[in-house]
Amino acid sequence: MIRLILVLVQVIAIAVAALWIFNRPGTVDVHWLGYDIHANPGVAFLGIVAIVFALLAFYKILGLIFSMPRRWSERRVRLRKERGYKSMTIGLSAVAAGDAKMAGYHAFRMRKAMPDEKGLPWLLEAQAARLRGDEMAAQGYFEKLLKDKDTSFLGVRGLLQSAVDGADLDRALSLAQQALSMHPDQPWIIRTVFGLETQKREWADALSTLKKGERGKVWTAEEIRSNRVALLLQQADELTRAGYVGEATRKLKEAQHIDPSFVPTAVRLAKHYMDTQHRRQAIAVIERAWRDNPHPALVPIWESLAPANKPNDPTAHLRWFERLVALKPGDAESQMAAAKAAIGDGMWGEAWQYLAAAEKIRPNARLYRMWAQMEEKTSHGESAKRYWEKAANAAPDKVWTCTETGRIYEAWSAIAEPHGSFNTIVWNYPHAGQASPAARIASSANDLVIEPKKISAHF
Repeated sequence: MIRLILVLVQVIAIAVAALWIFNRPGTVDVHWLGYDIHANPGVAFLGIVAIVFALLAFYKILGLIFSMPRRWSERRVRLRKERGYKSMTIGLSAVAAGDAKMAGYHAFRMRKAMPDEKGLPWLLEAQAARLRGDEMAAQGYFEKLLKDKDTSFLGVRGLLQSAVDGADLDRALSLAQQALSMHPDQPWIIRTVFGLETQKREWADALSTLKKGERGKVWTAEEIRSNRVALLLQQADELTRAGYVGEATRKLKEAQHIDPSFVPTAVRLAKHYMDTQHRRQAIAVIERAWRDNPHPALVPIWESLAPANKPNDPTAHLRWFERLVALKPGDAESQMAAAKAAIGDGMWGEAWQYLAAAEKIRPNARLYRMWAQMEEKTSHGESAKRYWEKAANAAPDKVWTCTETGRIYEAWSAIAEPHGSFNTIVWNYPHAGQASPAARIASSANDLVIEPKKISAHF
């Protein structure tokens, strides 16, 4: 619209100028090449305008004629690129579908259509080669991507996947750290580095990466706390085996400060205090943990700290366990711990009362097994049989179980053997935390995302 207005203004200006010249008296005489031309000034002006327009039109026509080869070449390049991008789209779709033959064909077409393009054709060629099972060719294309700064990250990512697929953890970690230097705030890269560091047992580096992930909110606060405690306990276990008891105790204290309710921390720290003859500190650790999280794993340690019964005080042992009841009277574990002590001392009436209280709070299979054993010791065969039946039909007991495999362990550890996943052992009902088959299939489809707890399952 603006251009049309400008053209109209120009036409009007020319017309006004011509009209003004027409009204001026005089003639224009031109003597050129033996010709004499006499004309009114207005006619001469219009003639000049006409000649100018004719020259401009001629110049435009010549420009079109001489630019035709270039325009034709540009059109061919544009059409070739369009074919190349179309092949890229179809090829990537074939990669996603797992069609190696179709992916390879369109990778070839894309390379032919875009010979000067470096990044995308090589990426498609690499993916097609990987689908064919030609890992060497795929790595070759990924290494070509590394040579161009614009596509280097694609090369790093592809080589990282190859390294993990080949169980080359040293190279995988080096590539993951290179990727992190390129994109330091990407959550999936931070998770990948952390997962590889835990797989390689580089606990100090994993703690550093965890801090970086905490700043970037890569994990939830609960995941951060759980992983940090697991790393500290793993370090403490290794220091203990190496004989560095003091340093191991400091690690355990740090873990307890982060999460006082985590039972494996309390168990380890209390044992350290017992080994160094610090009984009062060991008692304080168990009492603090029991107040927050009553757990059967704490009972054997509390038992080892108990004073022995004396002839003039046969209830001292039971009173020791009643301290746990006083700390958490509304929890079934407190009642069952006292019942176990009473059964051991042959105090059947007290044991019955504690078991009855535990049944009102939370009946479970372990409770009924204790009851059946007590009835057998008191020669109540029919009652024992009834409690064994209740135990068989009751809700299962919680156990230390791996959320990845469902495998059951006698005690918690940071590494779930034999598969080696990090911090996947939890206190739960059997198979309650294990991922469903559908969830595992969906998880395995996520390319290049290494979770800290699933290092081997996400490539």
